[in-house]
Amino acid sequence: MEHDLVLEGRVVTREGTEDAEVGVTDGVIVEVGHGLRGRRIRAPGCLIFPGFVDAHVHLREPGWERKEDFRTGTMAAVHGGVTTVADMPNNPTPTTTLDALEEKSRLAAAKALVEVKFYGGITRADPESLVKLSHRVAGYKLYMSETTGARSFPADELPRVFKLVAGTGKPLSIHCEDQDIIDGAAERLAGESRPDAYCDIRPPRSETEAVRRVVRALENESGLDANVCHASLGETVSLVAAAKRDGLHLSCEAALHHAYFSRSAMLDNPLLRTNPPLRAEGDREALVQGLREGKVSLLVTDHAPHLLEEKKESGLAGVPGLDDYSHVVAWLVRSQGVDPATVARVASYNPAKFLGLSDRGEIAPGKRGDFTVVDVRAPERARNDDVRSRCGWSPYEGREFPGRARWVILRGEVVMDDFESAR
Repeated sequence: MEHDLVLEGRVVTREGTEDAEVGVTDGVIVEVGHGLRGRRIRAPGCLIFPGFVDAHVHLREPGWERKEDFRTGTMAAVHGGVTTVADMPNNPTPTTTLDALEEKSRLAAAKALVEVKFYGGITRADPESLVKLSHRVAGYKLYMSETTGARSFPADELPRVFKLVAGTGKPLSIHCEDQDIIDGAAERLAGESRPDAYCDIRPPRSETEAVRRVVRALENESGLDANVCHASLGETVSLVAAAKRDGLHLSCEAALHHAYFSRSAMLDNPLLRTNPPLRAEGDREALVQGLREGKVSLLVTDHAPHLLEEKKESGLAGVPGLDDYSHVVAWLVRSQGVDPATVARVASYNPAKFLGLSDRGEIAPGKRGDFTVVDVRAPERARNDDVRSRCGWSPYEGREFPGRARWVILRGEVVMDDFESAR
C-alpha cells in the first residue's frame, strides 16, 4: 500500500518507544511497522509523539482580541507542537450560554489552525443552564476564586453542581483557590512591595483548602470525572493521589510554568505573576516528580496572554505558554529525566481521554494522523521575537532549551516544518 505520508523515526507511545514507521492515509494512521511505502519524512534523532493536546488555554476571543484571537493563539499552538486545544470560558462575555458558545465556535471555525474544543462556564446565578451546553462542550470549568474574567463559586454549592455535571457525562476542571483565605492574606500584606509578594497573597493554604473541599464534595458523587487545574504544590499532588487511591475520579494538571519556575524567579521577572502563583523550589520539584510517577495526569500551558504594557502597568496575572510547549517537553525529557512515554501520556493520551476525544492522543491504527516531532538534541533559546502569540512575549525569554518541535502534522498534513510559519 502506498501511504500519503510515512513518518520514520523514534515513535513514542504511552507504553514506550521504538524505531518504527507510521503510515498515514486520508488523515488517519493506517499502520505502524517497517518497510512502509509513501512520501517519507525521516526524523533521525527525533521523538515522534502523538500530537500534543493542551486541555487548558485561554484564547481570549471574543472580547480581548487585542491580547489574542483564534488565529494568533492557534499559530502559537502549532509553533509549540500543540495540535488540539481546549479553550476556557472566562471571556468578557463568559461561555455560560448556548449563544455565547455558538459565537465562539463560529469565530474559531473561521480562524483556527488547529482544532479548538470548548469548556462551558459554571456560574452561581444559574448552574442548571450548564445542562443546555452539554452536547456542545468538551467539559466544564468552575472557579473557586476570582481570576481574570471569572467570579468565585461558593464551596458549599459544590455538591449540587457536581451532581448536575455528572448527569451530563462531561468532565469538570476546577480552579482550586479559596477566596476567603486570599482576601485575608491580601489585607495583611497590603502595601507589600517585594516582587514575589503575590505568592504570599495567594498562599499555599488557599489551594490546599480548596482541594480538600473538592475531595469532600466528590466523595458523594462517584459519577463525576474531575480535574484540579494547574496544581502548584507538592501537597496538592499528594491530596489528589490519595483521593485516587480512595476510588475518586480526580486528576490534576501541571502547567509548564509551575514545573519550570519557582517563586525565586519572580525576583528577576515580576511578569511571572500567575494564579495560582509560583511556589517554592521543593514544590516545583514535586510537580516534576508527580509527572514522572503518573500522579500528575495532564501537562498544560494555562496559556493566558496579556500585552506587556498591561502586565507592567496593572500586574495582571497570567503568562503565555503555547509557543514554548515543545521547549518545555524537551527540557523535561533531557534535563529532568521524564520518560518520553510519560510525556506521551500526560501531553497526548490523558488529555484526549479527559476531553472525550477518542480519535486522537495515540499513535495507533485508526487514530488521527496528528504528530509532534520533537528534536531533543537541537538546543534553542526562547526569544520574544519568535513568539507567534499576539501578546508578543514569552516568560522563557532568554532561556536555552535542549530541543524544539521540528515537524507538526495535522491529519497527515505538515503544518510546520522546522519552525517555518504555520500554513
